[in-house]
Amino acid sequence: MPAAKPQCRPQPPAPLSADDIIVIKDTIKRFYGDDAIVRNFGPDPARLQLYVETSRDIGAARYDCLGVLMNRIDRDQIALEVTRRGTRIYGHGKLAYRQGVAL
Repeated sequence: MPAAKPQCRPQPPAPLSADDIIVIKDTIKRFYGDDAIVRNFGPDPARLQLYVETSRDIGAARYDCLGVLMNRIDRDQIALEVTRRGTRIYGHGKLAYRQGVAL
């Protein structure tokens, strides 16, 4: 059996400006409601990684929301993960819970 690797250290997310936080919160509220929770979890400042937990249906609103964010925030890449409240979380959603910062 191979030797176990040590656990990866949590990486703090890249800081956001106050203007970016306002734009992100307003856009997420518009598409997913006032009760949506937004977390920033990406350590790379050139790539914005956001995770949203909402009680609304996700549908195609994810792509519309991502398009608005790409137009209003200047980043090389923007990733948006959205899950419905109460469903099982996979992949990047787990990282967002472990090391992300709620906006």
